[in-house]
Amino acid sequence: MKTHAPQMEDQDFDITPMIDVVFLLIVFFMVVAAEITEKIEVELPEADKAVVPEEIGPRMEVSVQESGDIFVGMVPVDLKQLGNRVRTGNNEIAGFKVFVRADERTPHKYVNDVMKTCAENGVLDVIFATFEQK
Repeated sequence: MKTHAPQMEDQDFDITPMIDVVFLLIVFFMVVAAEITEKIEVELPEADKAVVPEEIGPRMEVSVQESGDIFVGMVPVDLKQLGNRVRTGNNEIAGFKVFVRADERTPHKYVNDVMKTCAENGVLDVIFATFEQK
């Protein structure tokens, strides 16, 4: 009886698509990490009862600099634009909050304007960023 041995083909494993996917994942994580860590520079005040909330929930980060300039994330906005963004977020996301990062040297009137704008657009849950007093 004559048997045929299966022909052994050269079975190279092409890893080019895998390298492409890994490269794209690295680029994706580099871009996302850069956006997550970028924040407007402010000197946060200290508070003796500063507490990190257990549940962060959906929230918009608003930074107020000493000069009164307002930023949503990294984007500069005025009070009208802030109001539009707050209203949109509040209408689209249940449990929406505003997280205010105000510089410790910021005059209160600027922070008050931000709080008033949030309240006028339906968001009463405003959180303030502080450091725990040492």
